[in-house]
Amino acid sequence: MVEFTGRLSGIIFENSEDMFKILDVEIVGELAGYDQEDIKVTGSFGDVSINSEYQFSGELIVHKRFGLQFKAESYHQVMPHEEGSLTKYLSGDKFPGIGRKTAQTIIDKLGLNALQVLKENPNKLEELALTQKQKDSLLSGLNSMDSYAEISLKLSQYGLRKNVINRVYHLYHGDSIEKLEKDPYALINEVSGYGFKQADYIGEQLRISFTDSRRIKGGIYQVLLNNLQEQGNTFVELKFLLTEVSELTEIPQFDSIAEAVNDLQRAEKVVVKDDVISLQNIFETEQTIAQNLARINDNKCESFSDEKLSQIIKECEKHLKIEYDETQKSAIKKALNHPLSLLTGGPGTGKTTIINGILYCLRRLEDIPAASLYSEDPPFILAAPTGRAAKRMSETTGVEAKTIHRLLGLGINSSNSDEEVELNQINGEILIIDEMSMVDMFLFKQLLSSIVGTKRVVFVGDKDQLPSVGPGNVFGDMITASAFPITKLTTIHRQGDDSSIITLAHSINEDQNTNLLFQKTKNYSFIPCPPAQVGRAIEQIVNYAIKKGFAKDDIQVLSAMYHGTSGITNLNNLLQKILNPKDENSKFVESHDEKFMIGDRVLQLQNNPEKDIYNGQIGKIIGINENKSDEILVCNFDDREVKFSRKDLLDLTRAYAITIHKSQGSEFPLVILVLTMQNFVMLRRNLLYTAVTRAAKNLVLVGEQKAFLMAVNTPGNNRKTGLAKKIISLMPKLEQNKHKPDSNAKDINAKSDTEETENNGEKILTKEAIYSGQIDPMIGMQGIKLKKLD
Repeated sequence: MVEFTGRLSGIIFENSEDMFKILDVEIVGELAGYDQEDIKVTGSFGDVSINSEYQFSGELIVHKRFGLQFKAESYHQVMPHEEGSLTKYLSGDKFPGIGRKTAQTIIDKLGLNALQVLKENPNKLEELALTQKQKDSLLSGLNSMDSYAEISLKLSQYGLRKNVINRVYHLYHGDSIEKLEKDPYALINEVSGYGFKQADYIGEQLRISFTDSRRIKGGIYQVLLNNLQEQGNTFVELKFLLTEVSELTEIPQFDSIAEAVNDLQRAEKVVVKDDVISLQNIFETEQTIAQNLARINDNKCESFSDEKLSQIIKECEKHLKIEYDETQKSAIKKALNHPLSLLTGGPGTGKTTIINGILYCLRRLEDIPAASLYSEDPPFILAAPTGRAAKRMSETTGVEAKTIHRLLGLGINSSNSDEEVELNQINGEILIIDEMSMVDMFLFKQLLSSIVGTKRVVFVGDKDQLPSVGPGNVFGDMITASAFPITKLTTIHRQGDDSSIITLAHSINEDQNTNLLFQKTKNYSFIPCPPAQVGRAIEQIVNYAIKKGFAKDDIQVLSAMYHGTSGITNLNNLLQKILNPKDENSKFVESHDEKFMIGDRVLQLQNNPEKDIYNGQIGKIIGINENKSDEILVCNFDDREVKFSRKDLLDLTRAYAITIHKSQGSEFPLVILVLTMQNFVMLRRNLLYTAVTRAAKNLVLVGEQKAFLMAVNTPGNNRKTGLAKKIISLMPKLEQNKHKPDSNAKDINAKSDTEETENNGEKILTKEAIYSGQIDPMIGMQGIKLKKLD
């Protein structure tokens, strides 16, 4: 093992997932066997500071491309030992609230080894004339100097995986071990990928009692998070929670669980409303959404007479060379005469045509000049959740549309529930958001908070498509509440070459003639195929399609899951060989078990406003820079060159085959949909419906007939959410009755789970409430033996 001391000059590369970094280090003193002034140091590092000194332990290695490097096995920060540098360090960013004068006082009292003295004996702080805030700042800064390697080793001894260790460290830094050992169960609600089983293992090592309230609270967190993350629910019935927590913790006493619930409620970690319970941040997010919807709905916008609107719609029909039916005309009038309205409908029902009508009519009514549509502050603001959906919206309207993230000015991954960020304000004549079914509650909360001066807001979507990946069901809940003007489109107007696909989609959605799935038509067909032969079948279909004149980029394979022979990973490996075969001169880059080559179709997995690319955008690799350690990949996204570092590749994947969820908001000329019983957990009607509606012209269904029948016959999971009830509680009853959907539209989930279970009034859960008639202990507890309740 070789050791040397160096001063950090820069960070060449870092991977936030595994903390791997390549550091540029200036050697202080000597490094045996190396005669240069600086060296590249590789390894896993926590937070490191430019210009700080570190001692590294490891070995010199020769990299086949980058030459001699130092591979660090461990490291620790070297305390500043000169008065000037120590004063500068103590008064720097690491110790907020400590100025140069205070720093000098600390040095005068404790000497040049002040940091080491305080680290070894924190009680020495009491000898210093400091405020409590300054003392806390010093302790926090000193703790953060602990070596990441040491913390990582300790956490790994508790059985934590590398990615979980990194998340813990990102949250707590030098306090990571203390936080974990104080309450391993509290981390369930704070660290992604860390669950009750892991916490219980650590709890046993720490000799935490089986009936300890911390353990019970951990069980409560786990049950709530399972429902939030796996089901998309925003609340859980107390009856269900008690049963599930009892099963998970193997604690039969409901009164112990009830007391833990009360503790969490007093600590403002959960909210109990009558017979349901929510995580505090989830409850508050729904409440904020409802309040903002009520605020926007109270805005004043100019109201036009029915005669005036009918006249301008006739003019619009002539201009666009179309004819609206009465429901479509009603949708346009609602959008123009109300501050907030909703439009829902399946493919071919005219949503895009109505959007164009709204924009044309408003421009004529408000006498908006064409030039203003392309100004810095345009009167028409259009947006969608994904890059492809926004691009399609731009193409069909002729007006620029942005992703919601770009519209709000959100940074990477900044739509998390607890994150407070400064947002762009939305001001204009009208805001139209498309593909609303994809918008989760956290992003929707931020969107609504940004609407400050917009006169009209229209939310457009298809309520029958897959709900958002994130929790909640905001579009469906707004429709259920019936507190705003709603138009539901049911008549199919499109009669083009793709009309048989549209008919199939509506048949699936309405659970009608399942035989349509297996018919052969001009636009779609079904190819029966067991999972083991899916790859071969797709190879034949793709080769045949290319022979028939389809461009390679027009062919999109969809599947429900990543794993298995019919999963995304396996299909991308196969399709890459077919659509972008490798030769002896092909350049490639490897990342997270994927090979990226020039010509590959790729999908962006996360929003990256800095690069102006967003979740769901599809591009193509056009260049690989072999001689650069930073920007190694160049992609074309919508005729723009975007450069990717190795770190950026974590957010990129091949896109010959993508999940049905990722395809939402997009259309493709030829869709090949794969469903087999390997995907049986995912098979739902709304999944199949969403996939079929991605096909713009042609559709090939591949897989097991049993899987397709299971999908069409299995309704989508109805999420249990509280938003509809919260909207209703804030909106006048007159408005609710006034804004029922049009009479020629079908009923839309008139009553939600929330309306049946959630009532106003906070309630403390007690064992008396459980065993009295207020909460029937046997409701929802089928299969639970009575002896469990002893």
